[in-house]
Amino acid sequence: MKGYFLLFLTIILALATNLTSCSEEHIMDNNVHELSPLSIDATPPTTTRTALDSDGNKVVWETTDEIAVYDFNTTKHKFVIAQFDHSNAKFTGKITAKKEQFLAVYPYSLSAENLTATGEIFVELPSQQNAALSSFASNLNISIGKGARNVDGSPSKVTFYNVCQLLKFHIPEYASGKIKQIQFNANTAVAGTMNVAYTANTPATTINQNGSKAITILPPIGNETFASGTYYIVSAPVVLEGFSMAFTCDGTTYTLSSNSTFGGKAGKIYTLGTIDLVNSPSISAQHIYTNGILQGTRVTLSNAPIEGYEWKASIKNSAQNIIRNVQGTGTLISSEQDELWPYLPQGNYTIEYTYTTSNGKSFTKTQTLSITEQPQFTISMTAYTSFSYYKGDVVERNISEANKCNNTTIYEPKITINNISQKIIDNPNYSFSVSNTFNGTQSGYISGVYTYNNYTVGNLGSYTLTGSVAFDGVTQSSSKTVHITGMPYTAAPPTQTDWTGNANSWKTDFVRLHGNTITKTFFCPENINVTVSQNAYVRRATVGTTYKLLCSENELKSLSPGYMSSTTDINSYQTQMTQSTPTVSCKNSYGNPDTWISEGTNAKVYSITVQYR
Repeated sequence: MKGYFLLFLTIILALATNLTSCSEEHIMDNNVHELSPLSIDATPPTTTRTALDSDGNKVVWETTDEIAVYDFNTTKHKFVIAQFDHSNAKFTGKITAKKEQFLAVYPYSLSAENLTATGEIFVELPSQQNAALSSFASNLNISIGKGARNVDGSPSKVTFYNVCQLLKFHIPEYASGKIKQIQFNANTAVAGTMNVAYTANTPATTINQNGSKAITILPPIGNETFASGTYYIVSAPVVLEGFSMAFTCDGTTYTLSSNSTFGGKAGKIYTLGTIDLVNSPSISAQHIYTNGILQGTRVTLSNAPIEGYEWKASIKNSAQNIIRNVQGTGTLISSEQDELWPYLPQGNYTIEYTYTTSNGKSFTKTQTLSITEQPQFTISMTAYTSFSYYKGDVVERNISEANKCNNTTIYEPKITINNISQKIIDNPNYSFSVSNTFNGTQSGYISGVYTYNNYTVGNLGSYTLTGSVAFDGVTQSSSKTVHITGMPYTAAPPTQTDWTGNANSWKTDFVRLHGNTITKTFFCPENINVTVSQNAYVRRATVGTTYKLLCSENELKSLSPGYMSSTTDINSYQTQMTQSTPTVSCKNSYGNPDTWISEGTNAKVYSITVQYR
């Protein structure tokens, strides 16, 4: 058509070199790549491709590519691709005739309608970009070339220069299909309206600071999530003083950040590295009981920092001493079977864990664990007396042993810790505080059993012994009531201090009764079967008399000798001593206290024995 000519442009993408690197906790490669000159992929480009070839360094054209050509008459013309030729591509379109110079912009869709008065051009870099596996989405890699007509009127070859920088990241295999959206955040504008001035040998790009400081990366078109692999973010060529990347997975948002300074050169690929799903472990502690016995504390570290990767953790107490170590993949369990610290007392602990990212970097972080669960345990207070053998209380019932005991002694008071395993009780890392309310001095200790010396009481009756044990902020108490009955008992003979009643004569080998009754009082918490034995002598002179042996006021034996004669009784009698009247009495009906001679009427008691039966 008149005023126009057909212009063929041969395009080469050339990019600068000497890149700086970007490093940070979540960055794997610590390097930057340079885009090599444009080439055509060996595979016929019959389908839409990304803008990078398979090695990730060279730009290739697509069959649908379009460029805008400005003829310095502020007129935008569309040129479409016509031919691939290895590293060259030919575009065809129409521009105003006889214009000496022109600018070409790729892609057509992101270029402004007109140039500025000074020959600058505005291009729009989207702040929302769909990803493309092993590349970036079509029509995002903005490039600009400048050309002029040759002497013969044909257009010169145009070399395109990228005006953006690429930010490369990788999604590991374990995260495939899990991430739905990624947002790249910077401290300066990275997307929006960019002004490109091409007055020097290469274009110079600035971005409007009212632009977006974030670029949202969505999965490839037609996909809801990202597959594993390498992706690229197209960014304005600005220096980044750190960055953060936030991405969602299964409803959880993860944030990775860096303080590194990098970027600022168009046509460079800055490798951010692999974005791992770095979790903060969930840490819990639980006391474990087997058949009601405290075995220790199990610490569970779930939600591993990185799925499928080995990690390890150490548990430190408040003194920052390591008390446990554990490592593995997935959920880690620090067992209550630990030999040194099976039980973790209440308090604050530091969990220091170490993991390695997909980038090969190792990181150590800490979390605090507070244990507030109290231990559950009981204690028992035991002791025994002669009555304990009679009843079979604490000790096995054994009448013979009961009658061997001292009648006012409390034997082997013990405080026993129950419901705590021996590996905790015997462990020197744990402290048990023990106290008692009775008059006992500790005589031994074996595996949670505190034994005290036997001790003798002065009065008959019931005695309640109480013991307490404090462990990890919990105090448990127990009591035991024992009974001092006064049995077994032997009086040989009865004594004035031990019996009540007024005898005529308390001798060292007998007590003489005329018309007297003497009584020994015992303590019976219940009716007790007993054997009462005596050695008694009764004489009658001119006046008769009757001697009786009584238990709980029940007659066991009666002696009434004839005129001027005597009788002796050395025998044992089985009976029951009652709780209401726990007594043994020797009663004589008559005797003249003024007649002290042995031939007078009287009774003599040589011995009395009371035993359990």
